[in-house]
Amino acid sequence: MSVTQFPLTLRVTVSGATPDEIKENAMAEAHAFFGPGAELNVISADAESEGEQHHSYRATVAFRRIG
Repeated sequence: MSVTQFPLTLRVTVSGATPDEIKENAMAEAHAFFGPGAELNVISADAESEGEQHHSYRATVAFRRIG
């Protein structure tokens, strides 16, 4: 029996006040899904203001596991 492999892209939406906070929150979500030791590529990341909340941003980040 053969095993079909294909790349899986995970998109997470997180909030944060700074780019570093957004990155940390997104990586935590991706490692929760793929596993704590997984090597990941960021495919894309889009951030926008959360509107009325000053200094708060929402970002959607797409990850793909390496290997």
